[in-house]
Amino acid sequence: MSSARASRSEPSRYASGSARLTSVTACALIEKYGIEIDVDAELDERAVSQQAGFRALFSGEHIRSTVFASVFWAALVLPYFAIGTYWTQVFEALNMGDNAVAALLVYSFTAVAGVTAGCLVVDRIGRRRLLIPPFWITAGCLALVAVWPSSTPVIVCGFLFFIFLNAASSALTAVYPLEVFPTSLRATGVGFATAMSRVGAAIGTFLLPMGLDHYGARFVLLVGAGVLAVGGLVSQFLAPETTDLDLATAARTAREKTVA
Repeated sequence: MSSARASRSEPSRYASGSARLTSVTACALIEKYGIEIDVDAELDERAVSQQAGFRALFSGEHIRSTVFASVFWAALVLPYFAIGTYWTQVFEALNMGDNAVAALLVYSFTAVAGVTAGCLVVDRIGRRRLLIPPFWITAGCLALVAVWPSSTPVIVCGFLFFIFLNAASSALTAVYPLEVFPTSLRATGVGFATAMSRVGAAIGTFLLPMGLDHYGARFVLLVGAGVLAVGGLVSQFLAPETTDLDLATAARTAREKTVA
């Protein structure tokens, strides 16, 4: 009997000792390399990793992160890829076809400048500030171009602001999805959000030329503005502020209710 009890308790002693050893090793590495991370939180996440799966993304605990990461990413790329792919057709529909080639060059350089700016400020101004205001501003830009499609200054300024701010916010796609999911779901969650962004880009690229042919540039721009507004609304209520937080703390913050 005593030998049976000893054999049953051995795995628990081994697991406990292994956990302590892992924690000590992790702390030593963190101290050596100056990494900022919540060791206990990461170990707790690892302990439940085997219980997590694809369905966990839609559980009450993680649904906020899943919806936010998927919607904000898709809302960013849908109008960007749609308008960028058919940029010359959009300009021709706005009766600016003679300037389409020059506009394409301006589009490309402005997008590069926007991404560069976003990468430079992503850790300085905060995640929410880089995401939410640009959503509303770019939605307003496309709406203005749709309302005044005959005004060259409105078209040029509206598209320049849209391209720059949308590209700047896209810098968040490299960090935000990683931060809102716990370790046990990070790969699955980021993969799902990435898939949703590709679906959004494909839908926009497929439907934009059809929209131009059947409904005109004004309708297409208003739809784009609507998509950006949806992204802004979802981000306003669901986007956590994860700047300067380690991954475990950021994931816990994402699971809490975000106050707009």
